[in-house]
Amino acid sequence: MYKQRFRNPNYRKTPKCNYAHIGYIATRPGASKNEGMRHGLFGKLSPSKLTEFETWQEAARDVRELSYRRVNMFRGIISFSPETAAELKLNGHEAWEEYIERHIMTLAQKNGIRAENLSWVAAHHNERGHPHLHVVFWDKNQKLMKNYVSPKVPNSIRIQLIKDTFPEKIAEYCRQKGKIKGELNTVTDELITEFDEYMQKLYPKEYRRLKEEFGRIGEDELLTSPLDSMVGNIDLAPYLKRLFVLKDKMPKQGRLVDKLLPAEVKAEIDTFVLELKNSNEYIRNLVADYAESKCCLAMLYDSDPENMETYRKQAVAEADKLIANKILRVIKSILRKERELSSFEFTQARKEWYTEQMICEILMMLEQNIISLDMEYDDAQKSMGTELSKTAKKEWYLRHKDKGMEV
Repeated sequence: MYKQRFRNPNYRKTPKCNYAHIGYIATRPGASKNEGMRHGLFGKLSPSKLTEFETWQEAARDVRELSYRRVNMFRGIISFSPETAAELKLNGHEAWEEYIERHIMTLAQKNGIRAENLSWVAAHHNERGHPHLHVVFWDKNQKLMKNYVSPKVPNSIRIQLIKDTFPEKIAEYCRQKGKIKGELNTVTDELITEFDEYMQKLYPKEYRRLKEEFGRIGEDELLTSPLDSMVGNIDLAPYLKRLFVLKDKMPKQGRLVDKLLPAEVKAEIDTFVLELKNSNEYIRNLVADYAESKCCLAMLYDSDPENMETYRKQAVAEADKLIANKILRVIKSILRKERELSSFEFTQARKEWYTEQMICEILMMLEQNIISLDMEYDDAQKSMGTELSKTAKKEWYLRHKDKGMEV
C-alpha cells in the first residue's frame, strides 16, 4: 500500500503543521528509535550518506523554513502486511532504512524531483499488525508551488514499488499466465495492475484490512491515529482499576482541578502519576523530553549549571501537573456520564475505552507541549542572536516566562 498527500503551502498553519508532523513520525508510540536516541528520524537533507539525525528538530527546522517559502512537503506512507514484511526481511530499523533508500528515487521522479534537489526524512513505525514507514520528501530548489497533484501520481508510485519490490513473484505470475517470454523489464504497468488485482483476490481480507487502516489516517496525520494503534499492547488493567477507584473518591461538588483537590485525594492522584511514569516507557520518555526542552529554554537566560537541576525538577513537576489534570479530565467525563444516566453501568469494554483515552490524551498532550517548547526555543534563540539590549532581552523573558501550557 502507498498513500501520499501534502498540506497546501498557502495555508497559514502549514509551516507549523509540517514541523509538528516531523516530530510526530519521529517520536510517536510505536516509532522504531535510532540506537541510543529517543526518536527514529533518519534521511538525507542533501545527496550524501544516509543520516540518523541527532535530534529530529534539526530536520524539522529545515522543513518549517522551506514551508514558509511555499515549498511542497510531500508525505508518503508505505505499508506491508506483517507476513509480507517478514518475507521481505523488513524485520528491523536498518532493513527499513535500506528499503526506503533503494526506492526513494521512485517517489521523487514520479513527483518531478531531480536527484540533486531531493531531500527526505523518514521513520519506521513497527506497529503490531501494521508495519509501515512514513516519509516526507521535497524539492529543496523548488521554483513553482504546487496546489494539486493528480491521484495518478501516487498510483503510479504504488505500481512501480510493486514492480521493484516483487520482481520474482511477478515473473512467476507471468510465467503461469504465459504472458512474457523476454526479460522482466518488458513488464507493463497494465500487467502489474493485473498482478496487483490477482494478489488482492488471493488475500482479500488482508488487503481490505490494510485499506481500512490507511483510510483511518486523517488529513493532517498529526496525532490523529486511532486509539488502539497509539496504545498498542500496553496492559490497561492496572490503570483501569486505579482510574475507577479514583473516580469514586472524587469530591461531589466543586471543580475537578489538581490544585483544588482535598489533600488525601491529591496524594492518590500524585501516586497514580508516578505509577504511570514508572510503568509506561512512552510517558516516562516524554516527561524527560519535556524537562530537557524546558532546561534548554532556561539556559538562554541563565547559563549557571548549578541551577539546571532546579529547572529540571520544576519542569518535571509541571509535566506531572499536566498529566494529573488530564487524568481528572477523563474522570470528569466518566462522572458526567453517570449523572446523565443515573442507572448507567460501565461495561468492561467501556472502562477500557476510557482508560485508553486517558493514556492517549496524556501522550498527545506531552508531545504537543514539547513541540511548542521547541518552537519557542527556536524563536527565543533567534531573538537572543540579534543585537538586543539587556533590557530588551529581560522584557522578552518576562513576557514569556509565565506562558501557560494547554492542560
